[in-house]
Amino acid sequence: MRRVFTIFLIISLMLTACGGKGDKKAASIDAAKKGDQTSEVDDDAGKVTIDLGGVQLRWDNLGDAELNAEEFERFSGAVVVTAYYETNDFTEDSAHEIGLRLNWDDKSFGKIQKVEEGKDTISFDLSEEQKQKVIEEGVVYLYGHNVVVEKVEITGDIVEETESSEPLFTDENGVLRVSDGKLVNEAGNPIQLKGLANFYLSVEPKLARKSVFKRMKDEWGANVLRLPVNVDTSSWGAPEEGYASGSDEDRARITATLDKAMADAREVGMYAIVEWVVLEEMNPLAEIDYAKQFFEYVSSTYKDDKHIIYEICNEPNGDATWEDVKEYCSVIIPLIRNNDPDSLILVGTPDFSADLYAPMNDPLEYDNIMYVFHEYTGHNSKFQQEIEQIDKAMEAGLPVFMTEVAGTDAEQEDYYDMDTIQQWMPIVEKYNISYIVWKLWKYSDFDRDDEYWNYMRENMKNDSPY
Repeated sequence: MRRVFTIFLIISLMLTACGGKGDKKAASIDAAKKGDQTSEVDDDAGKVTIDLGGVQLRWDNLGDAELNAEEFERFSGAVVVTAYYETNDFTEDSAHEIGLRLNWDDKSFGKIQKVEEGKDTISFDLSEEQKQKVIEEGVVYLYGHNVVVEKVEITGDIVEETESSEPLFTDENGVLRVSDGKLVNEAGNPIQLKGLANFYLSVEPKLARKSVFKRMKDEWGANVLRLPVNVDTSSWGAPEEGYASGSDEDRARITATLDKAMADAREVGMYAIVEWVVLEEMNPLAEIDYAKQFFEYVSSTYKDDKHIIYEICNEPNGDATWEDVKEYCSVIIPLIRNNDPDSLILVGTPDFSADLYAPMNDPLEYDNIMYVFHEYTGHNSKFQQEIEQIDKAMEAGLPVFMTEVAGTDAEQEDYYDMDTIQQWMPIVEKYNISYIVWKLWKYSDFDRDDEYWNYMRENMKNDSPY
């Protein structure tokens, strides 16, 4: 991951986006951040009803009444959003108002309107263009003052979801394992996983949804995705976005986002790498108690899921040694194996997961283990040495999984070195190395049209199993 941390001084205004697809005319129920938000779809009436459980709107808060993009993705064309509300005296002033906004800065979706005291409804017409903005943003908010909203209805033309007759990739390949230094499927046949990384799950939860995963699969040919869970984000000024640096409530929010993403990945038929983002804390031992808590939950919850892959420490760095990583593994790997004896485990290596010599010289004594290697080719003075390192690792039969590869350097993502990435990807294909392209930062990245992005997408699609 990017090794200059100041670039991530991002205080996300978005909270966990929850929602879900239900069967025709069935309720799709997911836990929302506040209250017991559920949704029900009525295809015949062209309506989605979202029960907000009585959300209090107030000026000092944004996020209580969030309407998730997944509900809007059910529709083609324009939609109407109708809120069922009742006024109250939450504050001393007597203003009762309701509006619709995309985020703190964009209030254009529904001009704030004063409403009379009592119970009533208020509607907002969203054009196709506005609806698309909601889908790109991941969420839209009802906001206002001294008003309680019980439910919201979205009406329009619902698109019937068709079931694919093709078998899921994960069903075809089953639980993956390592054999003679190579990744193989349940039948013992060699397999290469290719995917596009989500940005940090706690920072951009709105990207962790089924429609995003389907675009990865359909447009990139991806068969794996990566779900990064940050450990400590205190230096960002946003500790609540880290599993260790946040509160119990933050951990519950992050875990709920992960659970939903895992369910969506299962439905799409993609393998899902659950990644413990060791980065700012440098040494995986620094927050090992939280790692134990996290992987105990994940491995006990998903022990029977064929699509799960564990990445237990992303990028050990600084003074973290291979001995530190091994000590960490001696605790975390047996903990996972106690619950899930068979699934694949990926282990980060020192120097931001760029040192394969350490495990080559001193491998871990566990089955179904692969070693993580990250390659950022842009402005990389060690490019040739890293090619040599991969050659030696392959000759030694070391099982390697590249959970990050990019044509940038690790600090500057507006620069792409096409020459070096075009040297690197043929090597990846030569050795059938599984890899993840870093990264999908925002929904609109799907529509990027530049030489580098197109090259990486076409490279992945050309050998796609889909």
